[in-house]
This record gives sequence, C-alpha cells and structure tokens, in this order.
Amino acid sequence: MAPSILRSSFRAVQQAMASSPRVTLHLSQQHATRTWMRATQVGLYSTGKGSGSDDDDILDAMMAGMDSDFTVPTPSAPASSSSANTSPAQSASAPVSEGGADPEPTFVPTPVDIEKRLKALLPEFMSYGGQLAPKPKSALRNNPSSNSLTIAQLLAAGLHLGHSTSLWNVASMPFVFGVREGISIINLEHTLTYLRRACTVTKAVARQGGIILFIGTRDGMDHVTIDAAKSCNAYYVASKWCPGTITNAQEIVGPHTPRLPDARAGDLAKPFRPDLVIVLNPIENMIAIKEATRFNIPTIAITDTDVDPRIVSYPIPANDDSVRGVELVAKVLAEAAKEGEVLAADAAKRQSRQRIEGRVDRMKAWSARQ
Repeated sequence: MAPSILRSSFRAVQQAMASSPRVTLHLSQQHATRTWMRATQVGLYSTGKGSGSDDDDILDAMMAGMDSDFTVPTPSAPASSSSANTSPAQSASAPVSEGGADPEPTFVPTPVDIEKRLKALLPEFMSYGGQLAPKPKSALRNNPSSNSLTIAQLLAAGLHLGHSTSLWNVASMPFVFGVREGISIINLEHTLTYLRRACTVTKAVARQGGIILFIGTRDGMDHVTIDAAKSCNAYYVASKWCPGTITNAQEIVGPHTPRLPDARAGDLAKPFRPDLVIVLNPIENMIAIKEATRFNIPTIAITDTDVDPRIVSYPIPANDDSVRGVELVAKVLAEAAKEGEVLAADAAKRQSRQRIEGRVDRMKAWSARQ
C-alpha cells in the first residue's frame, strides 16, 4: 500500500476518533501514549522520509517497524458491557494493559535446519522433473590407480611447472619439454611413464610384505604424507628427518624399539629397516636418500628441475612445490601399495587352501591303504 494512502487512512481514523462522542479522553491519552512508545521503539528503523509533521514522522517509524523481527504480545482485553457498543475503529485499536502501557517487544528467533528443510523439499523438487547435479569426480578424493591416471589430471594438478632456468639442474634435461617465460616446463609424458614404473615397484614391494616408508617434511604437506601412509598401512616421517635413523639405527631407533617376546636377557632390540623409501621433497631429505642408498634400499622421489634425478633409484619428474600435485602422486603410490597388499592376501589364502587340500588328499590316501 502506498504511504500516501496509509497517511490519509491514519488521519481519517484520528479524525473519526476525535469527533466520536463515545471515545473518552482517557482512551485518547492512552492511544497517544502507545503510539509514541511504538514510534520510540522502532526509532532506529525510521525511514526519515516524512513530510515534516509529527503524524507523518510517527507513521514513517511505524511503517518501518512493520517488517521487523519484533513481536509484541498483547493480553486479551477484559470483557465489559460497553464492548458491544464500541465502534469498529475502537475495536481495531490495540488493547490496553493494566499498567497503561504495552509490554516490551521481544525478539523471537526461528532457527531453521537447512539440511532437514532441503531433504523435506527434495521429493517435491523431483516430482516436478528436477534432477540432482552429479558429484564431481576428483582424483584427490579417491585414490586413482596408475592405469586410470591421465596426462590431463597431471596437468590440472600443476605437475608440469618446473623451477626457474637459473636453478635448472643439467641432469634433468631429458625431462624438460621447453621453457616459457623463464620457467622450465616438464614433459608430462615422461612423468606418467616414470610414475607408472614407480607404482609397479611399490606394488611388488607391498606384495612381498615389505616395509614402505613415506617421507614428506615440507610445511603444508605433512597431512599428505600421513594420509598416504595410513591408507596403505605404511610408515611415515612428517617432521624433520633424524640423521642416522638408517645408518645408526641401533643408537637412534633402538631404545624406542620394542623387544621381541623370545629375546634373551641382554639382547638388544633389533630395529627394522624399510624395504622402500618414498620421498616427496628430496631437496630437504638428501641425508635420508644417502642413508637408504648406502644400505641398498630402493628410493622413489619426486624430482623437480632443480634436482639431480640420478640420486634416487626411481625418479618421478614433476613439480614438488604443488601441494595438489604431490598429493596426487602420493595417493597414486599408496593405491599401488594397497593393490600389492590385496594380492599378498589373496596369495596367502591360496597357499593356505592348497595346504589344506594337500593334507586332505594325504589323509584320504592313507585311509585307502588301510
């Protein structure tokens, strides 16, 4: 409704109430008191677009407070004999409380559970022909296998970006596709080939029941190392590598290694060395790579253009600064280790079944001779 119509209606009601002989002076004073109180309560919401008169300002304040979140509880008016003779204008007015003023406004919050509301509206939405959007298939949510991995996924993860040409290591030249704006671009065809070869090695080690160690100590990548190792029941080092963990394991790891149940008194606990070391940031873990190489432990590492790929057994030419790219490589390797564990479990079940069947055949043959 237009403000001009409301103002005219407001003045008409005031004039009717003032000219009516049935309206007493006491009710008029109470009505004025209520009007000014409501205008004061919603004064913060005043539009300030009145014509300048007092009635217009009061009306602007009341109109601005109509759509607010305040509710004023009004008690029921006491029944009286004169209520039947009141005019419609008097019955439309708000009742008066015992204290002569309306109660204070109270804010009534109405919290809404959005998920519950959406589930309730879902059947109606589907009845009108609506369709749910398909969930995005991201390589970072589910561990992708090396066979399903594509160059597009490697490109999306930013694994093709190398370092500046000023930091370029000459030994990484076979893996460099070109240079763009002073940045070396890694050939992702080589990345995919070498990554699949590393996955084959990881699967073979896990199939033989070997110990796999993930090393990723760069800031912001510790969760990648931990998640990848836990997903394939491997070990990890997410903090600083302690020098001598492999070469001097008896002194570094020995005191923390549990003793075997059948160990003799005075025997030292035997620490176990890993069978495969996967390094996610080789620049910061050169000592770990050298220790593993000294004991002929195969190593897999992400070698950027500033790293010599000859220092590791199975290099993966890729960008080691991209968290998303490192996460993709780590999860692909973890998935290969899980596949190896499944193959090992199947082989163990097969051998157990063969032993049982062989024992049954021998018992049958022995009973036949009897």
